[in-house]
Amino acid sequence: MYPEITPLIRDTIKRRYEILPYIYSLGLESHLYASPPQRWVGWGYESDPEVWSPKLKSGEEQYWFGDTILVGGVYEPGVSVGKIYLPRKSNDKFDYGYVNMNAPYTYFASGQWVEVPAAWRDSIPLLARIGGAIPVGKPCVTRVPGEDDPAAAALEWDDYRGVEIFPPRGSSHGNVFSSSWFEDDGMSLYPQITKFTITYCSTEERVTVGFTRDDGGFVPAWKDLDIILHNGDERHVVSDDGTPVEFVGKDKRGRLVYRLKVSLR
Repeated sequence: MYPEITPLIRDTIKRRYEILPYIYSLGLESHLYASPPQRWVGWGYESDPEVWSPKLKSGEEQYWFGDTILVGGVYEPGVSVGKIYLPRKSNDKFDYGYVNMNAPYTYFASGQWVEVPAAWRDSIPLLARIGGAIPVGKPCVTRVPGEDDPAAAALEWDDYRGVEIFPPRGSSHGNVFSSSWFEDDGMSLYPQITKFTITYCSTEERVTVGFTRDDGGFVPAWKDLDIILHNGDERHVVSDDGTPVEFVGKDKRGRLVYRLKVSLR
């Protein structure tokens, strides 16, 4: 491996570990509901006529990874811009659109083709659907409660959970977005599976969040939930029921982080 590339590979691997709660949840969702983790760009957007165009219908150049991340690519040498279509539902009262997950963090309206910077040293085109959420954990290999394999003894506990949210730049016009993920112990043949749900809405000044879980039976090691705003979003975060929310600061990517006290027992 070329030494100048090593940091890029390391960061990519750490990011994959970080979003494992999202990836693992997609696997559980697929098991429970037969929904594919990687989805045609028109999945859920069948009323948009553009998704039926030959280029998009072939599914070769962009796809959904879950229902939050829209993945694109660059397929020609010397090209550093990805051309991505942003599907839109015809019954949407408001067009909340998408946001580039990488610099320059541009917000885009739905229903159009856009050009997204995609220098190979930075990232392939990745856009988040406004209203979506990505649960995240530690950027390393972890172990869960009950894992007694001696080989795992030196691993860190899976005792951190955050969720990256993508509210509109301004008001959500009273709409409350909802996103759920699943967790289990990752070991049992017949595991208990718990569903966690984050909700949020926004005004020009603040983002209001809510958190619930079902009684699936699995109790994770994490006890608080970090709310991670997108780059450039400087609003204050509050809870919808008065639960304390603590401002943690900015993470290494420059994003505001708030900590929501949650009850899991």
